[in-house]
Amino acid sequence: MDYINKQKPNFLHKNGEVKIKLKHEVKSSGNLHFKLNDGNEIIVFGQYHKLDKIEEEYEDGEWFEIEDNRVEIDEFYLTDYEKGFLFDLDDIPKFFKVEGWGDREFNGDSDNWCGIKDEDDYETCLKKWNDYKSKFPRVTSKEQFEIVKY
Repeated sequence: MDYINKQKPNFLHKNGEVKIKLKHEVKSSGNLHFKLNDGNEIIVFGQYHKLDKIEEEYEDGEWFEIEDNRVEIDEFYLTDYEKGFLFDLDDIPKFFKVEGWGDREFNGDSDNWCGIKDEDDYETCLKKWNDYKSKFPRVTSKEQFEIVKY
């Protein structure tokens, strides 16, 4: 396999060439379920963002994602829809007395909200992701979460 990272017109590619891309996936309108130590359940809003590294192979004029070759690079949640505070699931026990993790339900899927474009190279994609992620301050208190059910 011949690896490439810069974009060039499709007619210049050879079958078997592989390129590495980054993709920002978003799962919106999320409800994160947790069981509290007192037996009650809490549901916290969370918009999920993750960055995956993807390998694509060029074959007969088109790029195809290589099956089972996706690697998660980074992830985080937001306390609100495209705004609010950044958190990880490991932050939840710092603010709530949780006994266990429950389901995660999301109401929508989207991608590349950080501005990644198909023609961007790896370094440009990573910069866009990091710039996007840095816009959101890390959660520091229980009150910054949106509690759906308590």
